[in-house]
Amino acid sequence: MMEIPIFVVNGFLDAGKTTFILDAIEKDGFDKRGRTLVIECEEGEIELSSEIAQLHNTAVVKIDKQDDLTPEYLSELATRFLPDRVILEFNCMWNLKELYFPEGYRLAQVITFIDMSTFEIYFNNMRQKFKDMIEFSDLVVFNRCQDLEKLAPYQTGMKLMNSSAQFVVMDEDGTTKKAFEEPLPYDINQDIIKIEPDDYGRWYIDTFDNPERYRGKVVEFDALVTLSKKLPKGTFFAGRYAMTCCASDVQLYGHLCKDTLGVKLKNKCWIHIVATLEFEYSEEYQEEEGVLYPKSIKLIAPLKNPILDLR
Repeated sequence: MMEIPIFVVNGFLDAGKTTFILDAIEKDGFDKRGRTLVIECEEGEIELSSEIAQLHNTAVVKIDKQDDLTPEYLSELATRFLPDRVILEFNCMWNLKELYFPEGYRLAQVITFIDMSTFEIYFNNMRQKFKDMIEFSDLVVFNRCQDLEKLAPYQTGMKLMNSSAQFVVMDEDGTTKKAFEEPLPYDINQDIIKIEPDDYGRWYIDTFDNPERYRGKVVEFDALVTLSKKLPKGTFFAGRYAMTCCASDVQLYGHLCKDTLGVKLKNKCWIHIVATLEFEYSEEYQEEEGVLYPKSIKLIAPLKNPILDLR
């Protein structure tokens, strides 16, 4: 049985969602590859007219509230329109966690658009809703971005919200490029890579994005110790807490350390650690994970700013 791919296009009002959908329909040759169904969940300044839809073998359905967007209704639409693909222009004020698809549909991609002219306002005042969009996205597009330097300080926070998403900026011509290209705040060519406290989040994310940079390298940083009976005997977790959204959303980010070097560690104590970073296959996560092999561990006083500042 062939499954219908559904593309979820998300973002705040007037972030560029409809323009993107229009380009996909008019310029990407969708009409030559079957029928498209567009489900609109909000009305912005730009609309997909019935004339354009008819010209490009596209059907358009409007939905006013999320309660109507049920698996049963999606099945009904599939039977009525027989689409080869579905584009869901989602209302970001609705809850993506409550979006369910019936048998016969396949979630192909979640794309979130962010208008840089309103980015800081939404990020600072609607952080939870912002996080809800980012954490489910496969692709995050910063639209109308004229200055990459304004975006750079948010890199760590955005990637901690979703480390697997691709982040790009799009200019007025629709050309895209990587959103985060600023140099690292530390020298990876040193014999010992020293990570300052404020740079921990940037380093942590980069170990996942670019593990080849750190494999077998010696790193030095301050960390919080987490002990748990769930961890293998003689190991601990070294990391930092970060608040990606609000006070109730503080999470620990770090790596497993495979030796205490005989140092008597207590849960939630602080250490200064020098260790070799390796990457080993994890049965739990079904992929390689960073693992620390300590060379030295020193107990230290708690940091003045124990929670990472992610803007």
